[in-house]
Amino acid sequence: MEPKSFDEMAEQEFEELLDKISEGTFDDLTLPSFMDTLWALEVARAQEVIEVMATVEEDGLRLSGPEGVIVHGNEIIINGKRIVVKLAGAKS
Repeated sequence: MEPKSFDEMAEQEFEELLDKISEGTFDDLTLPSFMDTLWALEVARAQEVIEVMATVEEDGLRLSGPEGVIVHGNEIIINGKRIVVKLAGAKS
């Protein structure tokens, strides 16, 4: 039987899943579906979506964001947090 996604679970099923995870007995639960569930929880908590556009330029990455989001080169600052985005395989 394939595990249910977060949005398909009843509240009791979700609580049972958390119990299994905390006990380390989630044999029938795959890591990707567990991570999808955690991601769904984070998305549900997020109240605002900020879209950042990325353009590959030569061997670098250029980002641009909406007003209020500070973007410079491959760096983003949101709510006092600095995010540095790197291309896999790019030379540092």
